Amino acid sequence: MKANPLSAVPLADGYRDKVQLATKLPPWLVKEPVDMDTLLNAQLQRLQTDRIDYYLIHALSGESWNKMNNLGVGPFLDRAKSDGRIRRAGFSFHGVNQDFIRIVDSHSWDFCQIQYNYLDTEYQAGRAGLNYAFDKGLGVIIMEPLRGGMLAHKAPPAVRQIWDQAPTLRSEAAWSLRWIWNHPQVCVVLSGMSHEDQVAENLQIADEGHPDSLTDAELQLITEAGNQYRQLMKIGCTGCGLLHALSGRR
Repeated sequence: MKANPLSAVPLADGYRDKVQLATKLPPWLVKEPVDMDTLLNAQLQRLQTDRIDYYLIHALSGESWNKMNNLGVGPFLDRAKSDGRIRRAGFSFHGVNQDFIRIVDSHSWDFCQIQYNYLDTEYQAGRAGLNYAFDKGLGVIIMEPLRGGMLAHKAPPAVRQIWDQAPTLRSEAAWSLRWIWNHPQVCVVLSGMSHEDQVAENLQIADEGHPDSLTDAELQLITEAGNQYRQLMKIGCTGCGLLHALSGRR
């Protein structure tokens, strides 16, 4: 009989102490205050661990924050930190900037997670939110740095011509990720990877992508590329086939 892979202990044999573990509390499953403890305890049991290093309230907007705040999410997080079930409390955000500022100011957060890339500087929390969270002492995690993978695909010819002007040639993904890492406010960049060569490339980019390491000329090229993308895009979507069609890929 084959062993059930789900029966294995994924963080056993000392591996738990070698990793930073993150997971999220889904607000839509919280109907009353006790649900927050119930969900966290179930997560700990399923992960077979006694603590979560980074615990996020998932996908907050103004409306969902109002609900969670009224249900006492702040005291819940403080209690979970005090008893050791979580080490750091944060939230991921999918709303408008005004609500992001309000949420940051409503609790003593350790970190936040926002969408940010060179096309989405004014979207959701945006650049203003990035700076505000940093000034408040929060660690900032960036999601969608490649805009759903769009900014990692082969660029349309008009954009590729811009990249070809750079003295240092880079892949589309490298330009996007280096732009994120150029921000001193950024702590972590979340980028999906499906092949080992992508893992290697992302590690190299992170290693080289020190804050303020891009030149003014390189930053200007990225601005021009972003403007060109906006001219080409009819819809601000991250998953449609428009750019594949523009670049000849299906």
